[in-house]
Amino acid sequence: MDIIKTITDWPVIVQGALGSALFWAVLELGQRIVKRIASRLSTDYKAGSTWALMAHEAEGPLAHDSRFICMYAALHYLLKAGIVSALSLALGNAIEVFSSVGFLIAMYFLFRALSYVPHTSSWGSLEDRKQAFQTLIAEAPARLKALKEAEQKRKD
Repeated sequence: MDIIKTITDWPVIVQGALGSALFWAVLELGQRIVKRIASRLSTDYKAGSTWALMAHEAEGPLAHDSRFICMYAALHYLLKAGIVSALSLALGNAIEVFSSVGFLIAMYFLFRALSYVPHTSSWGSLEDRKQAFQTLIAEAPARLKALKEAEQKRKD
């Protein structure tokens, strides 16, 4: 508490500048965190939608592989939701906020699981689905090349 006393003894203009700098730092940090979380969620959603679209539209071994990956990813998030729910129930008696926050996190995991097994109507008509799948297949070589280049840069 001595630091607060020391700061309050400073001139008001210095206190204002310090407060402004602290506000700016918190604002910048908050924006960067939100941007990183949003890009991560966007990437995860696109991955789930891509695998689900391939599971619905692909034929042969690719369809089986895509369905397996979708079910595996959904099960992965379902297990996370179950673990968080169990921990929330166990710790909720000690501190009530743990159960509330834990159940919200479990709900997030359930929605993530659902993103890997969406209803087919979420892509529109059958023609729209087929067109989206053909576009995905056409873009695949360019995306693979970009991934390989990015990995090569990471190694260098």
